[in-house]
Amino acid sequence: MISGRVEPTKKKKKNTVREPPSMFSSLPDEIVENILARVSRWKYPSLSLVSKRFHTLLSSIEIYKTRSQIGASETCSYVLLKLPDHPSASWFSLRPKPNSQNRTKRWFSLETKPNNQNRTKRRGKIKFKRDSCGFSVVPIPSPSTDSFPELCRIKTVGSDIYIIGGPYEEPSSSVRIFDCRSHTSRDAPNMTVARESALSALLDEKIYVMGGCDIDKYNANWIEVFDLKTQSWTSLPGPGADDEELRNHLGEHNYYYIVYVFEGKLYLEADAKEYSYEPKNGAWKLVRDMSSAISDSIDVSCEIGNLKYGCTVSGNLMWSGFENKGIEWREIKGLEELQGLKTGTDFGLVGCGGQLLVMWDPYTVSPFKRSNKIRYAEISLESRRNGREMWGKVECVDVLTFPVESYEWFDCVAASV
Repeated sequence: MISGRVEPTKKKKKNTVREPPSMFSSLPDEIVENILARVSRWKYPSLSLVSKRFHTLLSSIEIYKTRSQIGASETCSYVLLKLPDHPSASWFSLRPKPNSQNRTKRWFSLETKPNNQNRTKRRGKIKFKRDSCGFSVVPIPSPSTDSFPELCRIKTVGSDIYIIGGPYEEPSSSVRIFDCRSHTSRDAPNMTVARESALSALLDEKIYVMGGCDIDKYNANWIEVFDLKTQSWTSLPGPGADDEELRNHLGEHNYYYIVYVFEGKLYLEADAKEYSYEPKNGAWKLVRDMSSAISDSIDVSCEIGNLKYGCTVSGNLMWSGFENKGIEWREIKGLEELQGLKTGTDFGLVGCGGQLLVMWDPYTVSPFKRSNKIRYAEISLESRRNGREMWGKVECVDVLTFPVESYEWFDCVAASV
């Protein structure tokens, strides 16, 4: 007799298949670091959330050394705003937006005068292409900016920005270093002399700081040199008694400035005269009278490769090569269309990925108060006629909008990270 009882079916155990470890988890740290170093540093905050291992690798100084070794460093641009009733300058980084966020083709229009002839003029307007990528303005939070005073002289060395001395009429011997990798600041050894608006130049891994103090009272250490390797200062004398004319020029003018570093020498302009300084023997020499120089003086400048670029007080963009033992400033050709657009009193200039990034303030509320916007143009550069001419092409024109109501002045600086 067959029983009608049905034996319950035994449930088969599911075989749990373990996924093999990810490729990254099986690789040594140095290989993973080399891979991550090739990724844009703007992706690092997101990548740091993937795992503790990623966070550790991306937070280390070693990854930036690797980036430098493999040529993956990026230019990071910063804008400094002096806000009303704020004793210190507020810092903002410019972060490129992904292309996918803004693919719409946009144009920037400029009304032109009837006599202005331009091949891009359409119905009295010049049209510039807007930035298809654009920048996000990212505030750098406190406390890294609390101690950054206004109008101090800044020198960029790699990924470090040195804030040297004090602003005009507020001399200081302090030196602060802003690390663009971590957005933190630290103190460097103080100078021996309190200086105001002193300018600097980088030569042979040393920062030369000149002036900003009474040349008669502090002649023995009118120049100070900061060794980046030893992180220590050395004092050098200013022009001697036999250079009375030069001493008078440097003593009378607060805004003398180092204009170039060439073949181991520093070149300084004062009172329409150009001088050279030889650090090895402390020798000063009059290079030439600047009577043949441009009448529209250079307001801001930056370096791209081995050339120097400048913007005059009226907004003309210039470039300089080193000829006949002196600086020769020439106007960048092909930018006539842009000249009518650059209105304002403040200009900023930085090299950004081999291009020239010029900024200006078109939205003036009053002589000492601007709105929260800064206009900028990206310009590609081309050397012609065997290096005797420099031509520029306006790639885009756009506007930066800052999360403030207004500002009094701005400055900009770039670093390699």
